[in-house]
Amino acid sequence: MTERAITIAIETPCVMLADEADLRAVALHTLAAEGLTLPVALTVVLVDDATIHDLNRRFLDHDEPTDVITFALDDAEADPFVLPDAGTFRQLGEIYISCERAAAQSAEWGSEPRREIRFLVAHGVLHLLGWDDATAESRAAMLARQEAILAEWPVVGQG
Repeated sequence: MTERAITIAIETPCVMLADEADLRAVALHTLAAEGLTLPVALTVVLVDDATIHDLNRRFLDHDEPTDVITFALDDAEADPFVLPDAGTFRQLGEIYISCERAAAQSAEWGSEPRREIRFLVAHGVLHLLGWDDATAESRAAMLARQEAILAEWPVVGQG
């Protein structure tokens, strides 16, 4: 089995809506579903609306909260400055998810917050792997891929 370093951080307002082991499993499942065989590392952070609003404003120049933001730390198309030693992890990046947005969206769609957070973890991992949702067509393809990945895992497909 390929080694993975998945860090999960759940801020206080979000602790009742998510479980570290569950979110780590969703990230690992998404990486496996995408056929990634390299040792990789990524971080998932669950935050409140105020925190994600601040990140969105500072780094993306959008003055509003959002559901998920990803920061890629690895540019697969760029030449690496230093080649990593064998056995080191490829740092994919960081995923920030607003648990408050997830809860609101799940209520709108008749789902539950835990499932929406799982969906956003899969979405973030796909972004870190190069998926894009900037156009209607690419967004539809990405959302369909997320649904397919989550449907492949019975625990996530429920709820």
